[in-house]
Parts: sequence; C-alpha cells; structure tokens
Amino acid sequence: MADIYISTYDGEEVDLDNLEIYPSEWKEMSSLALWSKGWVEAGKSLFYMQFIYVDMSWGKQKFRVDTLCRELADIREEVIKDSPENKLKMMKWLYRFQDEVENQC
Repeated sequence: MADIYISTYDGEEVDLDNLEIYPSEWKEMSSLALWSKGWVEAGKSLFYMQFIYVDMSWGKQKFRVDTLCRELADIREEVIKDSPENKLKMMKWLYRFQDEVENQC
C-alpha cells in the first residue's frame, strides 16, 4: 500500500514509501541523526516565523508547522532505535516538513 502525500507547495502526489524520492545523504543517516536534522530544520522554521517575520500572517502554515513539530517531538523516543522502519518514518517526516516550509527563505 502506498503512502501518498499531496504536496502543499504544488499539489503533486508523491509516494512517500518510494525510497528514490529521498536524498542519498538521508539514506546513509541513522534514524536518530535524521531526527536531529529534523529538530534543526523545525527550529529554523519556527525562528523564522516567530522572530524574523513576526508581522507576517502565516495563516494555516503556522498550524501545519506546529502540528509537524508536535509529531517530531512525539516520535523522538521511538526513532532513537535505528531501524529501516524508523529511518523511513524520519525521511517521510523530513520530506513533508521541507515541502511545508519550502516557501520560507
């Protein structure tokens, strides 16, 4: 069964179970290293929204970023154990997060 994701940016449908969509760098990282990368990216996005462009109306994007950040926090203990399943879970999260914040410079 495919895990179809519809891009927030351009509406494109992507199968998140297809390993070919992920950067080679991610495939070589442990699930914990991927989680750490996600933590950094989430922090940059939140900083950007809360301190750089304070007066910008973020609308639904703020809600989606907050939801993804909560998801990342919730899976932290689970993905500490490196496994192919946990690596894929983290790659999926990173893909969705990067798609969501693609418009943040």
